[in-house]
Amino acid sequence: MINRVKIHFDQERDYLPLEAVRVLPEFFKQMMAGNGLYLKGYDSQVKVKFKGERPDGAHIWELETMPEMIETIFTIQATPSFHVELDYELQNQKDNLLLGKVIDRRQTYTTRQDPRNEKVRGNVVASNFLIAKTNIDFSKLTGVSSQVILSDIQRTVLKNYPQSKVVFLSSSIHSDEIDLMKEHKKPIFILDTETFESLNSDEVFDPKKTFEDEFLLDDKVLEYKKKKIGSYIYYPLFIQMKEMHFFAYLSLETERTRIPSEVLDLFKEVERTFQERIMDSNTHILDIKQNVLNVSRGGVALEVNDMEIIKALKVKPTFTLDINFKLQAPIRMAVELRHLEEVNDFYRLGGRITGVSGDKKAKEIYHSLIDFFN
Repeated sequence: MINRVKIHFDQERDYLPLEAVRVLPEFFKQMMAGNGLYLKGYDSQVKVKFKGERPDGAHIWELETMPEMIETIFTIQATPSFHVELDYELQNQKDNLLLGKVIDRRQTYTTRQDPRNEKVRGNVVASNFLIAKTNIDFSKLTGVSSQVILSDIQRTVLKNYPQSKVVFLSSSIHSDEIDLMKEHKKPIFILDTETFESLNSDEVFDPKKTFEDEFLLDDKVLEYKKKKIGSYIYYPLFIQMKEMHFFAYLSLETERTRIPSEVLDLFKEVERTFQERIMDSNTHILDIKQNVLNVSRGGVALEVNDMEIIKALKVKPTFTLDINFKLQAPIRMAVELRHLEEVNDFYRLGGRITGVSGDKKAKEIYHSLIDFFN
């Protein structure tokens, strides 16, 4: 039985529109003669054949095997060297034939640099997973060590803005701005407190309408005038564990108006660096073995059936592991999660290799082992 997979994590790809609908039938024929066309989103590969185009533009597809259920929207995908996806609205289904109208089509910017080697399956395993702890005491996590890390980052990243501060939250600290950052999980960046003009960006929350609706805007303008604050940015810091914990925020307040927009990028860098350091200091090694589905020079796919790994990836989507080729010394590598999907009783994990431990020779050995299994 072929079933739908459940997506738990999927790193966004950069897509371009797939143009020239008139040449799609020719493209389909090329793919059927090459790498093939497939129905996306199922636990087994479902190969499809393009059977023709009707006068109204609808496409007819023949499925090699029939899944348990076809959704009202289905996606055909192909990966010649780049990745292509076409979304269809299902119009009719008869036996193993689907009739659908294209509603979206896209292709990736980047091309695949090297092929995936699937012959390693059964011959290569992954082990010694260095993953995030999932039972961390939050009060210890946000204690002295986190304050030291943040202070060090602030000195280096924000050296050009020495008046910036890190404000750690406590039960005694409360304000409308803090409540809004906690609720919306976005920073507040006011360019001019007299007009309450906010930075025009989807990345920040504009509190002006909220303050107007709650009849607080005049009071807020007066409050910042008394404090001699002409512009400010408050950037919330969350720690992603089983849930998002709001424990501190970065603050920059000036008498003049219009803090430079570059400060938002600097605060994002502080947040990113802090997350990496705090999580790197709260990891442990899980000494278990998991099957390797395929490898390439730039990535690895695993079959994961240990829930501790899955829980850890939801906290911190980076990890290190050993790749074990038979009769060879383990190769240690760092991996960044790209996608995670649930397939029946296991998870399929795809990751990008961000580094191989050891000198240049270690990477060369890894590449040679991939070639050996071809």
